[in-house]
Amino acid sequence: MSKATTSRKAKKPEALGPGTPVERLFAVLTLASKMGMISAADVVYMLDLPRPTAHRMIATLEELRFLQKMPVKGKYAVAPKLVALATSILGSTIVYAPIQTLLTGLAQKTGETCGLAVMSSGEVEYIASVMGQSPLTLQFQAGQKTPLHSTSSGQVFLAGLSEDELSKFLDSGPWEPLTPKTITEPKAMKEKLRKVRADGYASNESEYIVGVVGAAVPIHGADDQVVAALTISAPRSRRTLEEVHAMVPILKTYAERMRRSIARR
Repeated sequence: MSKATTSRKAKKPEALGPGTPVERLFAVLTLASKMGMISAADVVYMLDLPRPTAHRMIATLEELRFLQKMPVKGKYAVAPKLVALATSILGSTIVYAPIQTLLTGLAQKTGETCGLAVMSSGEVEYIASVMGQSPLTLQFQAGQKTPLHSTSSGQVFLAGLSEDELSKFLDSGPWEPLTPKTITEPKAMKEKLRKVRADGYASNESEYIVGVVGAAVPIHGADDQVVAALTISAPRSRRTLEEVHAMVPILKTYAERMRRSIARR
């Protein structure tokens, strides 16, 4: 084997090997979730599968509506059906109960509306929330979706992307302004995400809804990817952005408790 070939092989993740058809299907889905978009060539190289097998796996997953074709020729991405399945699993009783308990504790401690969100088909989707105790409060229903660029939770997800993935998102700008304070330009968004990465949280003042302040912190999975965001929101008439910033350490503490709770399931 040549040195060039040896070097190329060394860059691969752990090879899947023969495996079973089910293991191969899950390996392809895992690869798609990590890379954002995949092609048959990616499956061949990254998973050590024969080309006919790679094409067959992708065709099967597309037929099942777990993968969908993308505008880029030969590329596929995770489809909404699979995202919905993942959200349902995360929201199932065995996982949801301790999460809801922690959310309730956080809302009681802060007095504000707290929520748990995941990234779903290029948007933020809230899968659980608990309202604050004040008469003047906010409500985010489970299943509600919001844009990535205009929310603190969305900016947490964007900050967790790889440089290649982030570049692709930035190339999709400028974005729709939902309020006068919405960040719409890629250059300004890149600068804010640099700060989010450095601080370990994102904050937001009237970028999504005028008069609403909020913050979000990431919840990381076993591979250190951002799998969810823990958020807090409040009316600007009752909380300043500085007061929300002061709650971030509490938010991070509860995010770590949720991470451990999810990891044990």
